[in-house]
Amino acid sequence: MMKKLIFPILLLLHIFANAQDTLPDRKQIKWFLPDHLKLQFAGNIGFLSGGPGYISRNRTLETDLLFGYLPQKFGGDALVTITAKTTYSPWRIHLKNNYNIAPFSFGAYLSYTFGTQFDTKWPSYYPIGYYWWATSFRPGLYMGGKVGKDVVIKNRRRGFECYYELGTYDLLLISYVQNTKYLKPSDIVNLSFGVKFGF
Repeated sequence: MMKKLIFPILLLLHIFANAQDTLPDRKQIKWFLPDHLKLQFAGNIGFLSGGPGYISRNRTLETDLLFGYLPQKFGGDALVTITAKTTYSPWRIHLKNNYNIAPFSFGAYLSYTFGTQFDTKWPSYYPIGYYWWATSFRPGLYMGGKVGKDVVIKNRRRGFECYYELGTYDLLLISYVQNTKYLKPSDIVNLSFGVKFGF
């Protein structure tokens, strides 16, 4: 499976690199255009997800909109999701040769899964209050870290980062709290990896 993913990722990197050369200086770009593009593997928001995002001026807060896909052979159904993520990285360590490390990040997300088998609210034939959650929406929490490098191309600084996240979502967390004798933290935590390309 990984061999099948290598070519699309390399193609994306090639397209991205060529597009960078034609981009104007960041000061000339409209404020509403995204600051970066992310590609993520796993994380309870799809087998593979990606999309645009924004970062604050001090580079501590990121907000992303990711579109994810889970193939049928991994999830039973082919699932499409859309996720809003916010990540806070309180500090960054600058190293030689324009490398940097954000040793600790944490954040939250809200994911929506498309499909007729998912409900925003439970059907009326269930008693009121019988189920308190919606099957289409999943809020979650995560923490992790990242390492990056700033590259100057045509007098403009562009960033590239690799990151990892350990996360869970509401139903798993509640199940753990209610069943601490039978569940371990490793039973409810998901590991994900991703890359970020700065514009």
